[in-house]
Order: sequence, then C-alpha cells, then structure tokens
Amino acid sequence: MSDIKKVMISSTALDLPDHRKGVEEACLRQGMFPMMMEHMPAADADAIAESLRMVDEADIYLGIFAQRYGYVPKENNPQRLSITEMEYNRAVERDIPRLLFLMHDDHPVKASDVEKGTGAVKLDKLKQRVGTERVVNFFKSPEELRGQIIDSLSHYRERKETEFHFVSDIPKPPDIYIAHPYSLLQTRDLIGRQNELNLLTDWVAEPHSAVYQARIFNVVAIGGMGKSALTWKWFNDIAPNEMKPLAGRMWWSFYESDATFENFIIRALAYVTGRAREDIEKNTKPGEREELLLAALDGEPFLLVLDGLERILIAYARMDANRLADDDLDQQTANVVAGAMGLPESAAQSFIGQHRLRKTADPRAGNFLRKLARVRSSRVLVSTRLYPADLQIVTGEPLPASLAHFIHGLSDDDALNLWRTFGVSGSRDELLRLFHIFDSHPLLIQALAGEIAHYHRAPGDFDLWRTNHPDFDPFSLPLVQARSHILEFSFRGLKESAKKVLNTVAPFRMPATYDTLTALLIGQDRIFSNENDLDVALMELEDRGLLGWDKRGNRYDLHPIVRGVVWSGLSDAMRLDVYTTLHAHFEALPKIEDYLEVESLEDLTPAIELYNTLIGLSDYEGAYVVFRDRIEKATLYRLSSGRQRVELLEMLFPDGLDQLPRLSNSSRQAFTLMHWRRDTLLAGSQDVLLHCCVEQPPSKNARATRRT
Repeated sequence: MSDIKKVMISSTALDLPDHRKGVEEACLRQGMFPMMMEHMPAADADAIAESLRMVDEADIYLGIFAQRYGYVPKENNPQRLSITEMEYNRAVERDIPRLLFLMHDDHPVKASDVEKGTGAVKLDKLKQRVGTERVVNFFKSPEELRGQIIDSLSHYRERKETEFHFVSDIPKPPDIYIAHPYSLLQTRDLIGRQNELNLLTDWVAEPHSAVYQARIFNVVAIGGMGKSALTWKWFNDIAPNEMKPLAGRMWWSFYESDATFENFIIRALAYVTGRAREDIEKNTKPGEREELLLAALDGEPFLLVLDGLERILIAYARMDANRLADDDLDQQTANVVAGAMGLPESAAQSFIGQHRLRKTADPRAGNFLRKLARVRSSRVLVSTRLYPADLQIVTGEPLPASLAHFIHGLSDDDALNLWRTFGVSGSRDELLRLFHIFDSHPLLIQALAGEIAHYHRAPGDFDLWRTNHPDFDPFSLPLVQARSHILEFSFRGLKESAKKVLNTVAPFRMPATYDTLTALLIGQDRIFSNENDLDVALMELEDRGLLGWDKRGNRYDLHPIVRGVVWSGLSDAMRLDVYTTLHAHFEALPKIEDYLEVESLEDLTPAIELYNTLIGLSDYEGAYVVFRDRIEKATLYRLSSGRQRVELLEMLFPDGLDQLPRLSNSSRQAFTLMHWRRDTLLAGSQDVLLHCCVEQPPSKNARATRRT
C-alpha cells in the first residue's frame, strides 16, 4: 500500500458515527486509505502513542470538529489535552496537508453531544485556533460533510487512468490471499443460505459426513442466485475456524479480465510455495507449473476458491461474456449432473452429447481440474454458472472426488428477511406470492426492494408503490420474462444521472476504475459537474444493489444480469453515444510503442478496450488496425495468449464465422482468417473450430480466401 495516500481521520467518535462512516467511504472513493481510531487501547499511554503514530504515518490530516472536545488521557498529559487536539498539534508539527471541517451552528445535535464546563472552553479555543491557521469548511449534515471531503481530497488524488486492474500482492501463507476482492454482495452480510453454509462446513470438518470425501466442492447456480456471496461468506468467516489444519487460503475470481487460467496457475504456485512470481514466470514452463502446484496442494492443506469458473468454459470463454444472456444455457449445455439433482442415472444418457460447451476452452485447464480432484491434502471450492464437464465421468456423474451442489431460490423466511433488510413493507402472503413467481431469486428481491425503498412519494411503502404502478404485473409471465419485467421496474425510479452511470459501465469488459469514471462522466457538457455529484449517484446505485464497489481496488462493476438488462434496454443511438465516449477516452490514453515492453495482458488493456469500442461502433477497419499494430505481436510473441487472440479476431466476423471478416480488402481478410484459424488450433479449441466449420460450412468465398 506504499503508493496509496494515507488519510488520518481525527474527530471525536461517539457523537459522530454516521459522519465518520461517510468520511471513511469518501477516502476510499478517492482511492486513499483511511486511518481511524475507533476503539482506544485500555491504557492512556497506549492511546496517545497509537494516535500520534497514525498521524506520523499519514500523508494528509483530516480534522472534524463538532460539539465535543474529546477524550482526555490522565497519564503523561500534564496539559490535559484531548487526543483530538494532540493529533492536530502533531499534524501541525509535521506540516502535512490539513483539511479542516467544523460543524455549522445549524447542524442538528443532541444535548448529550454538547460539551460543557472546562471541555467546552478548550473546544472553543481549539476551534478558534484551527479557524485562524487554515481555511475551514462548515457542514450541516453527514451528507454535506461527505461531499466536502470528496471535493477536498480530489485535489490530492493522483489520477491513474491507465491502471485498470487490481490484483493484490501475494502474501506468505498462512496469511490469506484474496487476489480479486468480491464486490457484488448487495447487503452488508449474506442473508440466509444456512443449510449451504452448514454443508460446506461438513465438507471440511465432519469426516463421517457424505460430502467429506470430495476434494472439489462445486456450487452451481444461475446468475444472481448468490453463489459467489455464499462462498465469500464461508471462505472469510467460517472456513478459517473449521478447516484445521489450514496452511493457507486463496480466493481467485475468473470474472476478472486478467484472471486467465495461466495467471491463476502462476500466482497460486507463488502463494503455496513462497516463490516469487517473477521467478516462476522466468524459470518454469507451462505444464511444469501445473505439476508443481498439484504437488504442493497434495502435500499441505490449502483452501482454494475458484469463483466464476464458467468463464474458462467454452460457453463463456468469449469477449462479451459479461453481457451474455444465459437464460437458456442450462438446456443448451445440459447443465445437469446425474445423482446431484434427484435425477436417475439413466437421465445422463440424454445429455452426454450436449455438454460440449461446459468443457474448458483450454484443454490444459480441464486436465488440471481432473488432477486437482485427486489431491489429498487441499480442498477446492468452486462457484460456477455451469458445472464443468471435465469433472464428470461418461455417465454424467461427478468424478469420485468432485461434488456438485445446485442452489436455487431463497427459502420463504430468508426471502422475507432479505426484503425487510431494505426497510420495505408488505404482507407476508402477498410478498411470497410475488417471490414465488421468480423462484425467490435473491438479486431480483434486492433490486425491487431497493427501488421501493427509494420511492420518492412514500419510501418503503410497497402497497402505495403497487397502486401507483398498475402496469407492474409479473404474475402472468413465464419465468424468464418475469425476471426481466421485475428488473425493468427496478430501474424506473433511478435518477437520469444514475441511469447514465449504469449505461457507461455496462459496455466495459471489466470493472471500471474510479479515475476512468471521473474522466468519462465529469466535466463541461458531461453528466456531472463535480465528483460530489458522481458520488451521490454511485451511492444510490450501491444502496439499491445495482452496482458493486470493490473498495480495495476502487473499481465498479455490474452483476451480469443487471448489465444484460441495462445494455439490452439501450437504443442503437444510445449505444452509439456510449461507444463514442469510450472511444474518445481510450484513443487518448498513452500507447505502448514497443511490444517488447508488454509484460502481461493487463498492459494491453487500453488497446483491447479501444478495440472493443471500435467493434461497438462497427468500425472493423479501425479495430483491425489496432489489433495489427498494438495487440498482435505482443499477444503472440510476449504472452502466448492464443485464447484471447481467438476471441478478439472472432469479433471481426459479425456476419458469422462461416462468412468473410467484414474488412475492405482481400489481404486484410486473409490475414484475419489465417491468424484466427492458427490461433484456434494453437489454443487447443479444436472443438470450437469443429463447431464452426462442420455445423456451419464456410462459404465458397471464405474457402477461397483461406486458400489464399
């Protein structure tokens, strides 16, 4: 965290809990680390030392002065100063930037929070001194204070518009390694799923349970059902207490655009062995790395979580996976496992030939998964939209050491508890009738409850909201249409500015950084005039559960279901506007002139995003040039990223892979076809090639061009 500015938040605590929470989030919004003393040590001397230590480490001092002087230690304090005044004095001594905020006389305040006697006198003197030494801001509410701090800190933030990824440093075991934090948990804590949590605990702690023998536990569910939230909760709060011995824990999310199978192998091997990542990249080869990792996991009890594993399966291994409609993928991919869903073994015969899309796009990954199921000491928890076919035997049953657990909607009590979390009314019977229409889908419950909680006429009043929305009627619709209907209503009460934030984030292939959002959304003739207004819009979306905020990386993302509905709801003209804005932004970012300077796929993110926006603008010629000049050599000679090359090149075939790429001349078409075919074979995706070339034979023109 050496490159992240640290902000010392100095104020009294008991009287300002809401203010301090807002201040903390304002710091995180600006990509800065808040240093806070919420609970003083028992000893006075320790309290003084700890407070001053934080000021000494801070890059910025942020002082908030209300109506209390603060805690006055008795020991080593001859002047009888409060901790708050000591902190201010140390900041003055260090001469670091000091941002000062005083409570306005019009701010509502409880009588018990107003200092009296000697403390009041000292507080007045401190405020007078603060006011003469620096320009101060006056706040009348927690919200106003948050906005003032957002604005003040923005002048100290270092803009990093070319940094798109956040992968944490690799610690030494047994310290936890969270490579990509999970940010889409819409409520502060997981609601319900106690049966699933108990089953996961039995998996690691009950030798006599039926699930204990499995080494890989697969949590399988449709999008938005809460599989990632479930595994995140168990991984953080339960696993370290129940899985013993435990050599270390690692969380890896394949939802990240840089979270390729190869990157996972390298970083996991570095973590479990204690070797430097650079050493592994330089001195080991693919294939060898997998065997070394398997040996380490076989020897010591690690817990690995592979979140979003469907992203490395053929069905989702594509550039537009984050907007992929998956309502019918269960049927298309035969996403069932004999014995795991109450099905007879004979049911497997009907889908043996249909599960191709559930195989890994890279056969090496499938081979690794099968071997992973045989490790003896470690355990692997998988969350996935589709059950990996590589973990099934020919009859459709899981491999002996792989367990498939399909989760569905919330129980009635859990669904109601989730709804009530948002402070929304409604009778039990009426609500359950509604929830059952869409299988008590957690994300839909959260989205609709968030809409009603923010209903401006009567916040949280479900009955009045229904009365004023007579066209809300999901009861007669099939399941898929009912889900879309509910999500569409969940967006209706949003302010136009918040909707435009959603529209801007939707086309991104990855979480958008705060600096990127400010560059796209703030300025003359743009949606927001300042960062405070953007912060208000982001808060509204976060409160409704529509936008996830990764506070550690300061990035923002949409759940695939939300992203799909937002994107499908945009007209062609609106999509053109969004892509035009993104194109101008990414076109202006610095280029890597020499492909030899590319060290990882992350370095190519600006070029790949520019390529993606050009495709969105139907500028295939421009996209071809970006691929040829900025992506082709780096991905081929530096990164060996065959799978990513295939996905990018296929975007030049908008009319289908049985037609010519939509390019202006035969030489460019030949270049694209040659590279696409070669990379498809090199990436090990013969199955994809077979599907494209056998089920949809290429046209005569295409065959002629390929011969050329």
